Amino acid sequence: MAVEGTRKKLSPAVWTLLVLGVGVALGILLAFVPRPDRGGPGPGPRMFETLDDLDVILSTVSLVLLVALLAVYAKTYSDTRARFALGLIVVLAALLFQALLTSPLLFGAFGHALGGLGPFVLVADAFKAVAFSIFLYLSLQ
Repeated sequence: MAVEGTRKKLSPAVWTLLVLGVGVALGILLAFVPRPDRGGPGPGPRMFETLDDLDVILSTVSLVLLVALLAVYAKTYSDTRARFALGLIVVLAALLFQALLTSPLLFGAFGHALGGLGPFVLVADAFKAVAFSIFLYLSLQ
């Protein structure tokens, strides 16, 4: 009797929630990183006063979800050699590159704030995080 046969697998919902939890935790940690656009070293009374800190969390969640999706489809491609999985890897890599380049941490590192576009970028990042969460959940089924 094999031990692997009796091992329980986590459900797609649990995996998705775990990835979301890691993204939120990492996002909160990254929101505390000092940035020139915040006006002072480290967290202070201005922490979470603007939408930029919330956007750091949402964009980090999206990045973590994209990395998880890349891992899922890389495993799928290595198992099946399906061209569709390879195509998804290319698209997900492009989305990951775009998410990295539009991260509020990158803007903050160069001393730029999102300004008047902040609320719109925040809503867009929220929609992306929800879409990537659903995509991960469906991909794990």
